Amino acid sequence: MNSFEQATLETLVSFKAKDQKEISRLLTSKKLQKEACQLVKKWNDNRQQLGLVPWT
Repeated sequence: MNSFEQATLETLVSFKAKDQKEISRLLTSKKLQKEACQLVKKWNDNRQQLGLVPWT
């Protein structure tokens, strides 16, 4: 997971978590990690179509 994917994961967690215990659980959630990676891939694909450099 690159730094942008990690930042995306942390943003997703901040929206979903209700308390500290849930934050810890969500940060290690494989499902949420996969969702963050998929979002970054989608955003990077869109950036490349616009002629921009992908985030890493």
